[in-house]
Parts: sequence; structure tokens; C-alpha cells
Amino acid sequence: MKRHLVTLVVLGLMATSCGGSDDPSALTLTDASGTQAASDEATAPALVGTWERETRCEELVSALEQAGLDQWVLESVAGNAFIPGVTSPDQIADPAHPCEGAVPREHSHVFTEDGSFESLDWNGEPVDDGTFEIIDDHTFVVSKEFPDVTFGYAIQGDTIMFDPVIPDCTPQCFEAAWSVSVAYPGQEWHRVSDQP
Repeated sequence: MKRHLVTLVVLGLMATSCGGSDDPSALTLTDASGTQAASDEATAPALVGTWERETRCEELVSALEQAGLDQWVLESVAGNAFIPGVTSPDQIADPAHPCEGAVPREHSHVFTEDGSFESLDWNGEPVDDGTFEIIDDHTFVVSKEFPDVTFGYAIQGDTIMFDPVIPDCTPQCFEAAWSVSVAYPGQEWHRVSDQP
């Protein structure tokens, strides 16, 4: 009797998985409460919220150099205010060691449900803005005053990692350096709020 019941359950599961729509948007997921939600709805909104990390000068310089964007190092260090009192590249005392005297800075990225993107400095002041569009559950595009920039992302629990698709105009264009400065590739950001 038990064997028949198990066989019926397995056959029922096979029939369910083989039938149905080929449309991936028709697939549903069940959350812990037993409520069903469309797969797009279950994954896409996870990006919405505020993500924060303590950024370090050395991390940014290393990421820029690895991306072949050395010419943007001094501007990026000054622009991110890593060295107190330094606001322009020509104020960096030793360009060969651009992180001399640098301090870590809290930095946040905010993604809202209506598609707004914003970055906040260590004082919580806006330093960047634009709009974003989620392409799929691991890709989004930010639109600003320069050509669109694409980012890959991976969320695990309350952490996210960003991976910029560095524009073809590299190394000359600002958006190439900007993409690396936004992402800090290989570094984790932590969710501080699921509400912007």
C-alpha cells in the first residue's frame, strides 16, 4: 500500500512538472507562509532598499587599476573624499601613493520601487543620482547624464555584490571609472533597509 502511494505521488509530481506553460513568467514560487508569488515578483524587488558598506581608498585604487583605469585613480580618490581636506586631484600630496592619509568612508546605494537610484556619502548626503531598470534577477542598468551603465548583481541573504559591465569607451570615459566606483567589484555591501 505504501509503495502504491509513493508511486502515485511521484507520478503526480512528474505529470505536474511536465505539463503547463512554457512561459517562465507563469512559474510560481511558494514562500515560507505557503503563499504563491510569480517568480519575477519574488526575485526582482530584492534589489530595492538601501545597501551600505565601509569603503576604503585602497579597495577603490586596486579595482580601478585592475580594470585598466589608472588614469582615474587620483580623481576618484579626491572625489570620494578619502583624504580629509582633499577635494581635487592636485591636492593629493604623493600621487604615487594616493591613499596616504586616507580614512574609511561609509557609502550607501539606494534603489527605490519607482526606479530611482541614489548614492549617499558618509554623512548621508546625496552624491549621485539617476534611474535604474532591472533587466533580470541578476542584472540592472543605471541611466544618468552619460550613456547607460549595466551592472550584474548577486544577493545572498542581506548582502549584495555588484559587478560592473565596464563600458567599451574605457579608459577614456568617465562612466567607466564611475561604474567601478559604484560597484567596488568583489566587495560585499550590506542591506540596512529594505525601504529606501
